[in-house]
Amino acid sequence: MSGIFSYIHSVVFWFLTFFYSVIIGSASYIIALFIKNPDEKSRFYQKGARLWGSLLADAASLKVRVMGLENIPSGTTVIFTPNHQSYLDIFILLKILPVPFRFVIMRKLFKVPLIGYHIAQAGFISLDRKDRKRSIQTIHKVIDLLKNNESFVIFPEGKLTRDGTVGEFGRGTSIIIQRSRVPVVPILIDGTFTALPKGRWRIRRGPVTVKIGRPVHFEEYYDNVDKKRSLELGNELREVVVNLKG
Repeated sequence: MSGIFSYIHSVVFWFLTFFYSVIIGSASYIIALFIKNPDEKSRFYQKGARLWGSLLADAASLKVRVMGLENIPSGTTVIFTPNHQSYLDIFILLKILPVPFRFVIMRKLFKVPLIGYHIAQAGFISLDRKDRKRSIQTIHKVIDLLKNNESFVIFPEGKLTRDGTVGEFGRGTSIIIQRSRVPVVPILIDGTFTALPKGRWRIRRGPVTVKIGRPVHFEEYYDNVDKKRSLELGNELREVVVNLKG
């Protein structure tokens, strides 16, 4: 019986993903036609993305427990660095994080009809790990926006975990931290891999824990951005995130 319920719930969830994408995407597009200021238009699309993510996080029917929201500094640009267990992570972060932010996410999501257009208009940044030149351009763009007081969520692993463990942190995130000199807010997400691992479509309802750590400053790495120091920073940041599990 639980298997049938899980099947029905998953079908409903993916239908709602399509439905909310069409409704919110269409309404946002029409309203945005009357917004002339590019920055205001981008912020409007970000609000639409937050609404979309919140609705889908609720539709997934997961028991999400959030700890450490008080660790997020107000009025300060930060880089949020969560691990990446599932696509559900995106919906949950859009729902729970109380401050404005942009995502750095995989390029293929920008190719999804409606969703791709909306997140591009919201100012989310695409990352193509296979294209070195484009990756460098992305890094520079993110650094410039951080210096212009735009906070970001970046998944340092660069891809979804295949076994639920926290993978190696890529050098790109380290370079962004070193060049922007922005404090890092580590986040550990646990439970979404069980709910919806990579390659599956059926959702298993269950508990999800999101732990938000205190801001971390990596001043000792700012003045030397060579490969060795960037990798060391990545390893240290990974340890910080993993240790949030306790």
